[in-house]
Amino acid sequence: MLFSLPMIAAALLCYLFNFGNVRFYYKQCINAARKNNKMYSQELIQCLYFGEDKRGQSHFGVDYIGVFRAILAITKGQLQGASTIEQQFVRTAIGRYERTLTRKLLEQLLAHLVCLRLTKLQIAESYLSIAFFGTHMQGVTSLCDRLAFKSYDLSFYAGVVARLKYPQPKMESQAWAAKHLNRTEWIMRQYDSANMSFKNDKKRLAFFAS
Repeated sequence: MLFSLPMIAAALLCYLFNFGNVRFYYKQCINAARKNNKMYSQELIQCLYFGEDKRGQSHFGVDYIGVFRAILAITKGQLQGASTIEQQFVRTAIGRYERTLTRKLLEQLLAHLVCLRLTKLQIAESYLSIAFFGTHMQGVTSLCDRLAFKSYDLSFYAGVVARLKYPQPKMESQAWAAKHLNRTEWIMRQYDSANMSFKNDKKRLAFFAS
């Protein structure tokens, strides 16, 4: 949170004086959240965090640890993402995807502003409602209608989130299917590991309390 304070102050100043048309883009984000009337299962929300933003509950819109690691990776000739769920929501809501530092800075400022107005759950659910999952699949509802899943279990939820990194093409290929399956299984392992750790912690607390 301490790392965020200077950027939060900058975001508020940009909103106050409308630098870079920040106020307009902020309203787009809030309107996108207001339009959302969908509520999603806890398993899907957890898969979203495990797949896209593991430190999502410990930052205020921008993961500066992730940003630092991404910068280090770039110096080594590697590409590593550091976008949070808030940033991905902002990017989708305002429809700006150009790969420039100006757009990235705007995205971070808006992510902080959005966190001042909306809860983590509101942002996650709003993002799932407008995210791009593949051809003709904008939002979870559209994805479900198009693919007509027969059951909704952990594999389904992980598979939904896996499509954020690997959107489903119009014509599926073996290469895409393999990448999607690997990503789905990875998210499921993250989910199972975290929940097993949580159960073990509860057992330890119960033991010491007895």
